[in-house]
Amino acid sequence: MLERFYRTNAGSLQRVYDRMPNIVRSGLTTMRGWTLARNRYSRSSQALLEELCSHQRWTKEQIEDSQIRNLQIILDLSTANCRFYRDYSQLKIRSLSDWHAIPLLTREQLRADSSALFNQAVPPDDRIIVATTGTTGASLKVCYTTEVMRKNWAFRMQQFRWAGIEPRTPRITAFGNKVVPASRRTPPYWVYNAAERQAFVSIFHLATTTAPEYIKFLRKHSGWIVEGFPSVLSILADYVISSGEPIPMRTIFTDGEPMHPFLRDKLEAAFSAPLFNTYGNTELCGLIQQCERGGMHLNTDYAYLEILDEENRPVPPGQVGYLVWTGFLNDAMPLLRYRIGDRGSWSTETCGCGRNTPLVDPGVTRECDVLYAADGRVFSPRSVNQVLKGTTAFRFCQFIQREAGQVLIRAVGEGEHAEHELRKVRQEIKVLMGEQSDIETELASTPVIRPGGKTPLIVQQSKQSELVIT
Repeated sequence: MLERFYRTNAGSLQRVYDRMPNIVRSGLTTMRGWTLARNRYSRSSQALLEELCSHQRWTKEQIEDSQIRNLQIILDLSTANCRFYRDYSQLKIRSLSDWHAIPLLTREQLRADSSALFNQAVPPDDRIIVATTGTTGASLKVCYTTEVMRKNWAFRMQQFRWAGIEPRTPRITAFGNKVVPASRRTPPYWVYNAAERQAFVSIFHLATTTAPEYIKFLRKHSGWIVEGFPSVLSILADYVISSGEPIPMRTIFTDGEPMHPFLRDKLEAAFSAPLFNTYGNTELCGLIQQCERGGMHLNTDYAYLEILDEENRPVPPGQVGYLVWTGFLNDAMPLLRYRIGDRGSWSTETCGCGRNTPLVDPGVTRECDVLYAADGRVFSPRSVNQVLKGTTAFRFCQFIQREAGQVLIRAVGEGEHAEHELRKVRQEIKVLMGEQSDIETELASTPVIRPGGKTPLIVQQSKQSELVIT
């Protein structure tokens, strides 16, 4: 109930939070941290973690039998409780190939009427509704519950075990949390959550001028875990490398963006620590986690994955296709054969860890540049994505950088609603990048794309010659 209150009143709570001194912000962050910790580290969460760990040595036959059972369970739940699936066949799943009889669900269908996929057996007061944006900048609503998030945390703790990390090991978190006001120009650019021995750092204040403060902060917390979006940690790593001396950390956890080999090398060199990558999504319908031997394992307790080509045919190992997820975890909003828009491939390699779960290469899901403010701050794609959460009128929204501090917001949409939301996005980007920034807007009929069909969220003008409009 408290988590739903936080989500429902996020805007007004953020305004109150921003007006508080830093010590009070840390206190408020810790108060919420205690609420989350009670759920995350409950007896039932620990029991689920032990159950997941007991599956790690399953044979391929045991994994397949479990997936068939879970597919049947989620199908029965969906047809009984979700308006979208009301007319779906009462299929009996006897083999994984039977699942192909279920129609594909596209991101466009989900955006058009996400409430049709809500589990009506879940009381409205128990639902937590959040907005998510993908690589196209198109927003959609996602529903889950506190119970779903409790289970999701158990899956994360499973990877912590792979890394030899105990719960509540001190960690620095660099995701999209707005932990200090956007207008702040002096440190601290972080707050503490004593409930989880955690420090949240702002990803919205990274700049060459603030780099010394971030480096000083990181050195003070040497030996902690560092976690965040790869593009954000890459900016921090550049600052560390420029300082001439690495900052040893315990472990690096990344999530939310592709982890390319060159980026992995940079982060591990800057922080002198092993990196564990994760592919996940806000829809909570798919999970791929790196183990201690480097393999990216599909978590078969979390979801069933298909990788399909343009004609919706399965692709062989090593060939890139579209990820199509059926999630087992989020029963508040079950997604069956959901073509999420990301791409990847079945790995042709084997992992020395001994686990029999399939290996997946999700490293070709996204490609974006960074955005530069006139005052030298640098914004990763995930930072920019925050201003698009809650928008509903855009099919695509992209940010064209002409030079530092000059941006064209190019949205694909039409009508008064799109114009209104575009003005709102402009205002928020103006606040994010500073009053000295020059922000223009344009409503377009088609997005800017890269050769090969990629639609980057951020486009540097210097690379405009490589882009085409279709």
